[in-house]
Order: sequence, then C-alpha cells, then structure tokens
Amino acid sequence: MSLDRALTLHRNYFRVEPKVAVFAPGRINLIGEHTDYNGGFVMPCAIDRGIWVVGRIVDGESKLISDSAGPGKPFDSANTNRKPTGWAKYPAGMAWVLSEPFGLMPNIEATVVSNLPMGSGVSSSAAMELAFAKLFQALGGFEADAKQLALLGQKCENQYVGVNCGIMDQMASACGKKNHAMCIDTRTLEIDYAPVDPSLAVVLLDTKKPRALTDSAYNERRSQCEAAAAAIGVPQLRDANLEMLLAKKSELDEVTFRRGRHVVTEDARSIAFKSALAAKDRNGIFALMKGSHDSLRDDYEVSCPELDAMVNAAWLAPGVFGARMTGAGFGGACVALVEREEVEAFCTSVLPIYKKSTGKDGEAIVCGIDDGARILS
Repeated sequence: MSLDRALTLHRNYFRVEPKVAVFAPGRINLIGEHTDYNGGFVMPCAIDRGIWVVGRIVDGESKLISDSAGPGKPFDSANTNRKPTGWAKYPAGMAWVLSEPFGLMPNIEATVVSNLPMGSGVSSSAAMELAFAKLFQALGGFEADAKQLALLGQKCENQYVGVNCGIMDQMASACGKKNHAMCIDTRTLEIDYAPVDPSLAVVLLDTKKPRALTDSAYNERRSQCEAAAAAIGVPQLRDANLEMLLAKKSELDEVTFRRGRHVVTEDARSIAFKSALAAKDRNGIFALMKGSHDSLRDDYEVSCPELDAMVNAAWLAPGVFGARMTGAGFGGACVALVEREEVEAFCTSVLPIYKKSTGKDGEAIVCGIDDGARILS
C-alpha cells in the first residue's frame, strides 16, 4: 500500500513520525482533449492511482523526499520568490499561491510516494499540486472547497511552474467522484457527474513513450486557437461551431483552420458522449472516441506513431467499447473503455500487436474511478 510506503520512507529519512497523510488522484480523460483552454467541455475521471504525501510542520526550511525523484530542493514558505529547481517547485508554488487567500503557509517536512505511470498523460503534476494543497490545508487548518483548490493549483502551474495549462487536470484531481465521470464546463466550472456502468472498465494503455508535447508546441496551438476564435469574432472557440468556422475558412491559413476544427468538433463530441455513456451505446461510444483520436492525429497533430499503433490495436480487440489517445500528446497513453468480463482478452490482444508494430513493450493498467483529493488522517 502506497500510504505505508510513504510512512516508512518518512520515518527512515526524517527519523520522526509525520502528523498528516493526504492523497490526490491522477486522472484519465475519456474525451474532450485540448478544449479546456478554449473554454470548452471535457469528461475526465479521477483514478485510484495517485500521489500520497505525509508530513508535519517544522522550523527552518521546508524539506522534501520522494520515493521516485529523491530529495527535493529545500525552500522557505515565507520566501517562495526564491524558486527551487526540480520537482520542489510544485510544493513551493502551492505554498506561494495559498498564502494570498489563507495567510503564510508553514514550513514542512514531507514525503511523497506515487504510483502514477510517469510521462503517460495522467496528470501527475496536478495530483502533486492538489496533494500539497490538502497537506497545507490539514496542517494550516484553513477552510477551502475543492474547486477553489483546483483553481489555485492551476494558478501555481501557470504562474509559478510556468506551464500555461487549462483547468481540467486540477478539477479532476480535486473534484473526482467514485464510479463517475465528470462532465466539466471549463468556463463555468459546473460539473455534471455521469455514472459509469459498472460492467465497463477503464483501461490505461501506456505506450512507454514519454509524453513530449513541448511548451513551444503547446503555446503555438493555443495561439492558433485564439487566432481562429478572433477570425470568427467570438471570445473563445467554445462559443463557435463548425458552421461558423467554415464561414471564415478563407480568412484562415490551413493549419489554424484545422486547429479550430478540432476544438469545435471535440466540444460537440464531448457533449454527445455523455448521452452515449449513459445509454451504454457501444456504437456511439466507439464512434465518438475514434473521432476524437482521428481529429487529434490529423487536425491538432498531437499524436505519434506509438499512440496510433496502440489505439489501432485497441479498436480491433475483443470487448472494446472505444479507445483514443488521452493527455496532451506526442507520447503517453491511450484510454479504452472495455467490457469488464473481456478485459483479460482485450489486454492479451492489444499488447502483442502494439509490440509487433513498434518494438516497444506497452502496459495495460485497469483503473478504478476514485474520489478526489482528500485528507486521510
């Protein structure tokens, strides 16, 4: 159990007992990719893999240890303008962002343990932010709701870490609900929880190619989306549809048009997916997830040969209801919805075909759908 690992590592490294334990889940996005920073619709779910943090308040600088990343650079919660390098920027950034609404955060001794597959697009960074938000909340004793902590996690990522992400990952980690997908309007932050039929399993198909969407490629796509919205005359692509975009096609270069086409059609797919999921409409789910992957590959150009090979194998496997790449792209993982009774046959079919296509050993991880970030003790 990862909590036990965190407690043991903390005792061995710091030679004291921690006072508080917290957990924040990673997330898998079923549909709605690259729509959140366009004000659009997404449908993630929190998963039963994530980040455990145990810790206590200390005098002097904050000190950190991770089971996978080793010691973190020390930082002072009272002087977070001196940004630490490496992974410590996430807890330091949360100390910085929480101090404005809730007062100065204490310095801490903290141990981090994760069972998230790194670089696979399940949002380890948001889980780290929400875990430290809950740790500081438990130690500092302030009141905050899940959405507020999600927004502060996004602010940490945008303004302290320096990644201009949307809100989906933090919302999924903060507000998850067991056995439910989350239909999130990323403009209003309204959440409509959609039950996932217990006969369906969520399977993460890790390509073992680390996710590699660079900041420059990500920011370029954001700029192209903003240009498409400006040409249409709307605040964000969330306010447009395909007919409006087609009317302005002559004013846009081909690449900007295709970026816009992905976003407006992905929003439409996300809205339709909720009904298909509720009805357990196998054909509808398959078509919508395949349409999402095709659009991400061709219009948004964030897939890669490994993701395409994995999803092609999944589409042909027994028990599949649908599959697509998930996460920012250029590596990482695919997500599949699979008839639970057929999971073993599905995985046995997919992984050998993937290896034959790529030469890589992929991994299939069956994920439970979990609650959001929480204080454990």
